[in-house]
Amino acid sequence: MTSTTTNDIPVSGTGNPGSFGRRHRKDLLIAGIATAGLVLGGLGSYGVLRWIPPEFPLVYSETIEPGATEEVMLADPAIALTFARVATATGPAVLAVTDYSGGEITGIVVTGATGAAHTDPITAFNALGYDTLHGIATDASQPTMTVAASAVLTAIETHKHHVGTGTNYVEHQEETTIHEPYLFPKMGAITDSNEPLAAGVGGLLDYEVELGLVAMNDITAETGIPEYMGLLLTNDWTDRELLVSQIEPDNLTDAAGFTNAKSQPGFFSTGDLFVIPADWQTYYRELELDLFVNGDLRQRAHPVDMVWDPVTLIEQTLAIGDRTWDSDGVQTPLTAAPGVISRGTIIQSGTPEGVIYRAPDTRQRVLGFMEYVASFGTNADSIVDSALKVYVRDAHEAGAYLQPGDMIVTRAEGLGQIFTDIVAGERAETEDLN
Repeated sequence: MTSTTTNDIPVSGTGNPGSFGRRHRKDLLIAGIATAGLVLGGLGSYGVLRWIPPEFPLVYSETIEPGATEEVMLADPAIALTFARVATATGPAVLAVTDYSGGEITGIVVTGATGAAHTDPITAFNALGYDTLHGIATDASQPTMTVAASAVLTAIETHKHHVGTGTNYVEHQEETTIHEPYLFPKMGAITDSNEPLAAGVGGLLDYEVELGLVAMNDITAETGIPEYMGLLLTNDWTDRELLVSQIEPDNLTDAAGFTNAKSQPGFFSTGDLFVIPADWQTYYRELELDLFVNGDLRQRAHPVDMVWDPVTLIEQTLAIGDRTWDSDGVQTPLTAAPGVISRGTIIQSGTPEGVIYRAPDTRQRVLGFMEYVASFGTNADSIVDSALKVYVRDAHEAGAYLQPGDMIVTRAEGLGQIFTDIVAGERAETEDLN
């Protein structure tokens, strides 16, 4: 038998049988160098992107006028009635407000036929009617009470099941990349106009100035759009880190996570005044709502520019049926009774541009993609989630969100003011809804 060595194996295309091994090693070397170059280039690009500071742009460059918060221009009683709630020796009382100046609120105590003071303007309205309240508010012979604006109570007494609205201004749609409005349950107690807010430990605390529409009586499809609605200045605080951890990027208008991220204790600040216009569908159109952080203007809302106007918001709320959202593990309908906007329900009508949050920018999306690929998809559920994690990391490193010591002033002529001091401390993870 004749033995055969490897040198006897023919090699196609070459007269030198050993050249195949040399060429293969050369190809591997070139591939290795190219791969190393790509890796080094990728690492270099990643390093450059990480080195570039993130941007958290501001919309406005205005500052609050000196002394602006000392007074609020009130509506002529012929156009709208203005109320505040104050503490007295016998309990809460309602003032028909006649003046707001020098940091003080002056008004006439609203009493019924028995002389007993009403404790809530919605109750007073339903007991006395608009015309009687107008007569009280314009009776110059009535004695008045003056209190510090900082001492008033919440402007109304109400329950803890309300309605939130997302991306209801076009410019806010652009900064969040959510291009249609949506609704969600807003759970929790309202707080007064001077209640401090704990920054919390972790999380990203954001502000949202919003016009609150308040049901004076139950609203249903059968009752139709009411003749009277109350108006209230509100701030819809948000933990953005919690929100981006729970949203569904492929279905943002489903509003998953919004109830939890916007319903922590203290996340429903309300103004010092409650307004009942004679013609509410006209009155809200003239309002301008401003929000300042440490004296700098961050948001300016013109409710006339809402995508869904208040009538549409009411109709959408009634039409949503028995759909539910997660609220701290409990499936919760939009309103306590589907198809009913109960008396005292506040519909927060959405915020304009100027919040701290922005959808991840190009840099953050690229970093998110690179980190997702480098981790073989183990760092996040998707590339979008990875980009959101980069955004959250950037926000923490930049200290871009609200911090202890920040003072937020929210105000609107003809509507009222809110002063929120951000203080150090933890917040409870859930709101007590009992």
